[in-house]
Order: sequence, then structure tokens, then C-alpha cells
Amino acid sequence: MITVWYPPHKSPEIAKLYLKQSREVPFVSKWRVFNTAGGINGMKQYHLIYTERGKLEEAMASVNKYFMPFISIEGFKYDAEPLLGVSDSYKMLGMEW
Repeated sequence: MITVWYPPHKSPEIAKLYLKQSREVPFVSKWRVFNTAGGINGMKQYHLIYTERGKLEEAMASVNKYFMPFISIEGFKYDAEPLLGVSDSYKMLGMEW
């Protein structure tokens, strides 16, 4: 999951840049984005990104490359959190969900 923050007045610039980005990102099987107000931090987005099984490192490199053009926009920042599905978590415990 990627969480993005940026100032509200940068919304048009951010939106234009998103439209220029490719919709196909290597090793990513599904990508959903949710927008919300981020309080004093401005705008906030949650990017839920599903990767091809066994390709986490490659997918993370592709996603980081995707976000590199945004870094030059003043006030833009993002944070990456790898998530593990509940069924996979249970498998690690030798259990089934």
C-alpha cells in the first residue's frame, strides 16, 4: 500500500502528471486508488497495489519508478507499506483462513 500526501493547491499539477503516467506497471496485477482529505497535510491518497505472486521486489521497484516524477512537486510525499493478506498470514502459522 502506498499512502500519498500533497497540498490541495497542487491538485491540478498532480492530476495532470497522473494522466501522463502509464496504466501498465510491470509486476503489478491490480492497482486501486482512493482519495480523501488529509487534514492539515492537504490531500491524501491510498494506493492498494496487488503484485504478481513472487515478484514483490520487482513490483516495488516499478512502483517507486512510477512515483519518481512526483517527487519534484513541492509538498508531495509518499510512504510504502508492504501488506500481507490474511490467508497468507495464516499459512505462515501453519493454519488455513
